[in-house]
Amino acid sequence: MYQIAIGNLSLSPAFTVIHGAGIAAPAFKATCFFNFTDAPFVSEHLEIELKGTSDQIESFIADLINYFHLGSLTAEGSLNAPLALRFQRQAGGPYSYAFLLSPSLAANPGSYLRQSQGSKLITIHYTRPNYFQGPKTPLPVSGLADPEPFTEDYPIYNHTYPPDSFDSTVSVNPAHFSTSLPAPLRLELKPISAAFNLNSLFIGLHHHKTAVGLSPFFFHHDTITGGAVLAEPSAIAGNYRSITFTSHTWETCFSTTLTSDVLAKLSAYPYRPFLRLFAPHAYTDLFFKVTVIHGISPIHTTEAVYSPPGYGYVLLPSLNLPPGPLFKEAPPASLTFAIQAFRESGAATTITTDYLTLFPMSPGAIFYAFYPVKALFIDDSAFSRHGFRESLLTGESVSHSRIGPPLVIHPQYFNRLFFAFSNNADLMPPLALSQLTAFYYPRVALL
Repeated sequence: MYQIAIGNLSLSPAFTVIHGAGIAAPAFKATCFFNFTDAPFVSEHLEIELKGTSDQIESFIADLINYFHLGSLTAEGSLNAPLALRFQRQAGGPYSYAFLLSPSLAANPGSYLRQSQGSKLITIHYTRPNYFQGPKTPLPVSGLADPEPFTEDYPIYNHTYPPDSFDSTVSVNPAHFSTSLPAPLRLELKPISAAFNLNSLFIGLHHHKTAVGLSPFFFHHDTITGGAVLAEPSAIAGNYRSITFTSHTWETCFSTTLTSDVLAKLSAYPYRPFLRLFAPHAYTDLFFKVTVIHGISPIHTTEAVYSPPGYGYVLLPSLNLPPGPLFKEAPPASLTFAIQAFRESGAATTITTDYLTLFPMSPGAIFYAFYPVKALFIDDSAFSRHGFRESLLTGESVSHSRIGPPLVIHPQYFNRLFFAFSNNADLMPPLALSQLTAFYYPRVALL
């Protein structure tokens, strides 16, 4: 090992070298006693040999205790300076980090007698997550707007329509990133469109052994049935569907066929259907649900969700597609995916749509705004931080509450990132433009 250091990530100066190149008195050398297990956390210890004056040793130990203190403040959420061991395997090579939890400091019996003679052996006991994490690394993405790997300011729109090269999704080729374990993401999204403030934000991930394209996820007027098709230049693909009903029962408004090939690519992961309403309704008693049908028989029905008046979209309940665990000894059967609506009053109801998305949530995150923002929005899953930033120097704050697990990409898989966002009027304008810059933190099980 070329160098081992201990300290707090995200601070400067942040680390004290305890082994190898750059070491300074009283640190002499360090020995790590790693445990190897498949458990999510491992308990280990580290021995550090100190040689120097008694004052140097006391100062070194004081620095360690301060590192521990800053790490505890990070665990409480008031600081972003996680305690870590930093490893560098060769000169000029990248750093890898082991994040230390619940550290405790001990010394060998009798070491207090030898400190005045210029030596001391101390031990740090700790628990760590069962991985070593690398540095923040640019993540190349590609899509309809640019099929070549792209690492900065990729254009993200609020819908996907291949003929016009609009993207609300980007793909990540496994050849363009390197990690042994699922790697957390850092996503930076900057709203560009004039008069567009970022309100609610939805981010989803899908992974598959092969590139699956767009057909499993996006449905426009020509792949949806129900109601009448009406031409309108401002609609996605220039058309939308409209249905009017008067009923005291659940009414099937729109449906689409999920073929065997599509369902196989969806892999039984959870999805949240997004129905974009071409014209927001004004009803105060309207509910939606999804029913999945095999032949003529319903096999799965979600709970009902309330559709607030004035919203430009309906976020339907999550469901697995295909529903339920299969043997996977044969391709899944084709199913009908039906969106149903119910009006409590039974009055005449008109619903319009030009876009349905099966939004993947494996994993996925939802951000609800305290107040809409125009500035750069950041979600960093490696350090469980999110917020917005006005500039590199000023204006950082938290504007959204986050629901969902860390966002990670999977090695050896084609990964696809999905985005949807609303403005401060709770609409999802199709041409609202943001710019995406993505990073990942590679993780390995062994150094």
